Amino acid sequence: MATDYVMPKLAMGMNEGTIVDWLVSEGQRVERGAPLMQVETEKVVYDVEAPVAGWFHILVAAGETVPAESRIGQFAESEQEYAELGGGAASAATQPTAAVQFDANLPSTGALMAPAASAPPTPTGGRIKASPLARKLARERGLELADIHGTGPAGRIVKRDVLAANVGATAAPATTAPLSPAGTLTVKATVPLKGMRGAIARNMVHSLHSAAQLSHFSEVDATRLLKARASFVANADRYGTRVSLNAFVVKAMAVACQAVPIANAGVVGDEVVLWNEVNVGLSVSLPGQGEHDSGLVVPVLRNAERKGLVQIDAELRDLASRAREGRLAPGETEGGTITLSPTSAIGGAGMYSWSTPVLNLPQAVIVQPGMIEQRAVVHKGKIRKRNMMPLSLTF
Repeated sequence: MATDYVMPKLAMGMNEGTIVDWLVSEGQRVERGAPLMQVETEKVVYDVEAPVAGWFHILVAAGETVPAESRIGQFAESEQEYAELGGGAASAATQPTAAVQFDANLPSTGALMAPAASAPPTPTGGRIKASPLARKLARERGLELADIHGTGPAGRIVKRDVLAANVGATAAPATTAPLSPAGTLTVKATVPLKGMRGAIARNMVHSLHSAAQLSHFSEVDATRLLKARASFVANADRYGTRVSLNAFVVKAMAVACQAVPIANAGVVGDEVVLWNEVNVGLSVSLPGQGEHDSGLVVPVLRNAERKGLVQIDAELRDLASRAREGRLAPGETEGGTITLSPTSAIGGAGMYSWSTPVLNLPQAVIVQPGMIEQRAVVHKGKIRKRNMMPLSLTF
């Protein structure tokens, strides 16, 4: 009997997931543990493996967002059984299904179950189905997606289709675009507000509507900090890393949280809970495939209060690197007690400025240091050049 495959619940807080791409074709024989699809949650993109072997029938097209644990595909035990599925929603919904036990230790596998009521697959009509990379390539080459034949799952347009359509294509003569009529606007691009981008928007709005937030701005004399870092950099071979400024800030946050415990707190129900562990979330910007589809993820460095600068730096670099490569484990974005939002995470590199970071609920504090700059300040009664760092703190 065919076995239903549902959107895996990759983390406790995951309510829905977006199918970024199917890594198998419709009807393809898939082995257990083989790459099956990429799923985007509100925090990160995961590679998901097949929990069982079989001929795979796709019910929900790539690009669609569905609730966690809703049916998105089926595994057939034989080619004949796959053929009997019919490749359509109606026939697939009438097939008997069986519950399957799967190895919980298999990483990033979706759940398999026999649902009480089968949900119909997402219709293939309407918006043209194409991968983000295919859309980008088509846009760069001036090709219309409607003119390209898709060979991916459920007729989805993929990279090879765009490249094939571009072969032999002749460029149209350049013409001057007509001006828009007065009072009208033309669309340059549309960006779907779903997946990670949609979750970021919802979380920001929820944070601002749920908590009375106050931002405090100050300047910090970082002259001695830069000297201390220079000493670590000079001994990089000994320490195995060039300790970053972020590592110093994280260590300072950990010390401050121990001195002022209310800064390392969270609102749980109708109580303010003060935590023993200082788990620092680090905002990491994620470059997208296109011009408008970048994202943000916050991996967590745990027990910062117990670690030295070198260890903090190594872990920060590892978390940031794996975040940008999409290799974070589900639990690595959970359990933060305070957040660091480097200016570089919001595109402010090279700017001496302040901003108003938004609380990452239920946390009570978020810190955002700016770029250090030499400025003329009064130091010990005299005007001197000092390395100053703008600091924004929301609580």
